[in-house]
Amino acid sequence: MPQYWAPPPPGPAPGQAYAGFWIRVAAYLIDAVILDIPLLIIAFAVFGSSLASLRCTYTNIAGGQEFICANLGSVIGEFGIFSLVVFVVPLVYFTAMWSWQGQSVGQRALGMHVVDANTGGGISVGRALLRYIGILIGTWVLFIGLIWVAFDPRKQGWHDKMASTFVVKRI
Repeated sequence: MPQYWAPPPPGPAPGQAYAGFWIRVAAYLIDAVILDIPLLIIAFAVFGSSLASLRCTYTNIAGGQEFICANLGSVIGEFGIFSLVVFVVPLVYFTAMWSWQGQSVGQRALGMHVVDANTGGGISVGRALLRYIGILIGTWVLFIGLIWVAFDPRKQGWHDKMASTFVVKRI
């Protein structure tokens, strides 16, 4: 009987294995809670007062109705600034944690770390930044770049391939 799925190759070093899809999802969920709760608190603080001052009405103009909102410009401006913060905070968090500690808080909690695919050592800030950009690309393409981890023999997503990294765990 032909074998359609080959077993994954052995880990990159003795005592280590490639971290699979679901454990990586769990680590990301831990990191998302750490990042998203403070960002949601900031969003409610910023947008709460702005949205309360927003006044929208229908107005009759030239035989028709027009929807007009007062103070919409300030809300849009604050949303733009907040969108930038939502982009920059995770970028800085993951880039710093991967290059400094070799793991995010979620990865540490689950016994994983990011390593250079060639040396097995830590990664530089530049490589961590490239890895994060790869995550954005893999996410924008219907999450295919992230789902790739589930089917790759060495459990690498597009971002891992772009940055030449592995996520490993202790066995």
